[in-house]
Amino acid sequence: MQTQQYKDYMRSEEWEAKKQERIAIDGGCVMCGRPIERIKKINVHHVTYARLGNENVLTDLCTLCGSCHKKIHAYYNRRRA
Repeated sequence: MQTQQYKDYMRSEEWEAKKQERIAIDGGCVMCGRPIERIKKINVHHVTYARLGNENVLTDLCTLCGSCHKKIHAYYNRRRA
């Protein structure tokens, strides 16, 4: 998926529905365990981009707080370097 297509998808109602479904499943951050009501910035993270646009909500996504989302991306960026 191209950059603009990705941005458009991330603003779509389809993505918002998947996001809300995953948040309801997890109920909070899957890394640190912080409950939804105590998270300022809720992020739904793609575990894989292999099915971007056609994600399996149960296996391709997870809910993270802002802090844990930054940590996971920092980890992947270090591994790629």
